[in-house]
Amino acid sequence: MRIGIDASSMSGDRGGVGWHTFHLLHELLLQEHGGVDFVGYVRPGTLHQGQPDGFTEGTDIRWKEAARWLMRWRGRRDRLDLYHGPNFKMHTTGRYGGVVTVHDLWLERYPEYSKKVFGQKASSRRAKATVHRARTVVTVSDFSAREIADIYGVPADRIAVIHNGVSADFQPIIDEAAIGSLARELSLPVSGFILFVGGADPRKNHRTFLKSVQQCLPALRGRAVVLVGDAVHPFGDYRETARQLGIDAHLRCPGRMSRQQLRVLYSYADVFVFPSLYEGFGMPVLEAMACGAPVITSTTSALPEVAGDAAILVNPEDPEELGHAMVRLLDDPHAREQARSRGFARTKSFSWVDAAARTLSLYRRLCA
Repeated sequence: MRIGIDASSMSGDRGGVGWHTFHLLHELLLQEHGGVDFVGYVRPGTLHQGQPDGFTEGTDIRWKEAARWLMRWRGRRDRLDLYHGPNFKMHTTGRYGGVVTVHDLWLERYPEYSKKVFGQKASSRRAKATVHRARTVVTVSDFSAREIADIYGVPADRIAVIHNGVSADFQPIIDEAAIGSLARELSLPVSGFILFVGGADPRKNHRTFLKSVQQCLPALRGRAVVLVGDAVHPFGDYRETARQLGIDAHLRCPGRMSRQQLRVLYSYADVFVFPSLYEGFGMPVLEAMACGAPVITSTTSALPEVAGDAAILVNPEDPEELGHAMVRLLDDPHAREQARSRGFARTKSFSWVDAAARTLSLYRRLCA
């Protein structure tokens, strides 16, 4: 059985889908996959060092560089049995067709935020055609499965829910030198900081978050507010919003950070706030929990499904409710400790080992 997997999203700045693909593929290769050959398709120029970053020589997979416009014929040429597109698209198929992973339908629900020059309609038509062409549509939460059934009309028996896992990169770290270096770089006060991750993308909802900060500023008792991610987006700007609210002096906007730096921030944050309006899964919630950060997140989309009872859930469009939740955690060390304990327990429910095992089982079933 030969499985082709689109690994192109692992190139460059991986982002959420790129890291999903990396961890899934990495764990698939560690599974007992006797009788299964993997072919990983990457962008031209990716293999100048022999294999993509994070994979070692001798890994049981054949890497192939392939331009997207040539992918249509690769399934037949490379004698694939099945092709898996983990990034919304299915560029080719195998003898038994193809599988596509759809992580969320944010732009289907909110097409006004599409950055495409001619809008979202053409892209939506292509996406709908892809999911109906696939043998199985994989998604990462029950919430997204319902969205796919509702918006695209895909029968439930053709949708497979396989949750993401939590990378072993994220675990508590006590490193005074590392936090000291970041504190100097970001001018963090000794009173601590509140962490937000996601960039100025409107669905990450930084505006409501910053309004809540403004409303409860005295209760934060000098803590800084650290916003990780791109500070400027076509539909938002961290700094401009903060200036309008008069709280820009309290913000630290370091942009994108390495996973090691992010791990340090998660580990030392007084509170992690993730008030997203829409998520197909919400990896930062689990990453923060795995590092021991008390978490506040939204009552919307897949976030309650992922967070369970290990986070405080708030209406992401109500800055007053969000502010009260922050103050409640900041003022109560016992509540923060309880949140940490529940977070550690919650992350044990999400494993890349399990995700890979279920994915491999799906491949075998479709090729049976």
